[in-house]
Amino acid sequence: MEGIKFGTDGWRGIIAKDFTFFNIDRVAQAIADYYRAQGTGEKGLAVGYDNRFLSFEFAREVSEVLAGNGIPVRLSSRSLPTQCISFAAKHKDLAGGIMITASHNPPEFNGVKIKCPFGGSAPAQVTDEIESFLDKSRIRKISLEEGERKGLIRKEDLVGEYLEKVGSFLDEDVIKRAHLKIIYDPMFGVGTGLIERLLAFSKCRITEIHSTYNPGFGGINPEPIEENLLSLKEKVRREGADLGIATDGDADRVGVVDETGTYLNPHQVFSLLLLYLIEEKGKKGGVAKTVSLGFQPERIAEEFGLPLQETPVGFKHICEKMLKGQVFFGGEESGGYGYRDHLPERDGLLSSLLLVEMLTRKEKPLSVILKEMEDRFGRSFFKRVDLKREGLINKEKMVEEFSSCPPSFVGGIAVKEVKTIDGVKFVMEDGSWLLLRPSGTEPKMRVYAESSDKQKLARIIEEGLAMARKINV
Repeated sequence: MEGIKFGTDGWRGIIAKDFTFFNIDRVAQAIADYYRAQGTGEKGLAVGYDNRFLSFEFAREVSEVLAGNGIPVRLSSRSLPTQCISFAAKHKDLAGGIMITASHNPPEFNGVKIKCPFGGSAPAQVTDEIESFLDKSRIRKISLEEGERKGLIRKEDLVGEYLEKVGSFLDEDVIKRAHLKIIYDPMFGVGTGLIERLLAFSKCRITEIHSTYNPGFGGINPEPIEENLLSLKEKVRREGADLGIATDGDADRVGVVDETGTYLNPHQVFSLLLLYLIEEKGKKGGVAKTVSLGFQPERIAEEFGLPLQETPVGFKHICEKMLKGQVFFGGEESGGYGYRDHLPERDGLLSSLLLVEMLTRKEKPLSVILKEMEDRFGRSFFKRVDLKREGLINKEKMVEEFSSCPPSFVGGIAVKEVKTIDGVKFVMEDGSWLLLRPSGTEPKMRVYAESSDKQKLARIIEEGLAMARKINV
């Protein structure tokens, strides 16, 4: 079991160090043992992969182990977004799905995500049980060719039907008349060409950047945060585009740039989408956000009398609430937003298309729509800083240490509340907040802060970093 632990969204490791073919075989055998024990293995699993180094080879390895255990496999015929595997698991009535991806992590990482038949990430009780099967039985494997001959492995297009599903969530008449100039940055990931396919019947003009195959991701982590989108911002300004969109390595998260080349933080994007779903698409019900997402959604939910729930980081927590029918829309600070009526799963492509629909319906620039929203619900300035660590932090001890003796002031503002949903979050009297949270997949301490004022934000982040550097647990 050493070195293999499922975190907030799967197991990830450094290629050739932790993420090896031997360890993939161990994980695949544990997955096979789990589904056989559940009695659902005969329904089969969808297996997909992203554009990372050796991702197809790892997906093939998983498929060969599953087939060696008599479990049918639908192996994607191409690299594809993670949400396509979730869609396949649900709509093809499979036992589940496996995606080879490390999402937004640096290029030296790869990983495994487990998807359940409901079309979302496996909850902790499933991944814990899979972990319990590690090394309990010998690895059984047949070659890809033998699996195909026996009908146990079938290569299949797992993208087309998913794209049709995305289209069904949109207002076709509005998309048809969309006439926007869009710069799209798939960040060398699997989204390449898919925005163009989804908007093929519109009048939009789409220019892609960073769309070639490059498992090194051009030296930039495929995470759609501002510091990684300088080329997108510059291209939008230079080309006079209406919208800039970026999706991460496996296309389940989105980053947004307005027509002035200004990056919109995830709190603003989530709030814009939430308000649009309520006011223009008539959606009703609860809203969920991770603890690292900001205060604007809380104010919007309060304005419309909608219940809002805060969850630990990891979309699987929002997924659980969607499955219980408690929420229609949920999101997280990393740019992952999900829609219950679509899939209980993040979808960067659908979120991108909803922004196109929003701009077309409102007939206003994105910067104007944002200003109107912030005039109603307040401005949001946000920053996240990741501190690299030598090893993983003991989250429980860290939380106990801070919550037992919290600071009275942060950034010169009185602390009103301390939340320990995931890490430690200090909420100040003016609505500003600071969150200290160890990463669940990397040796990093994440420091998050949000305020309605830039200078306050700078002070809060500075104090947060000082606290984080002193952590020794």
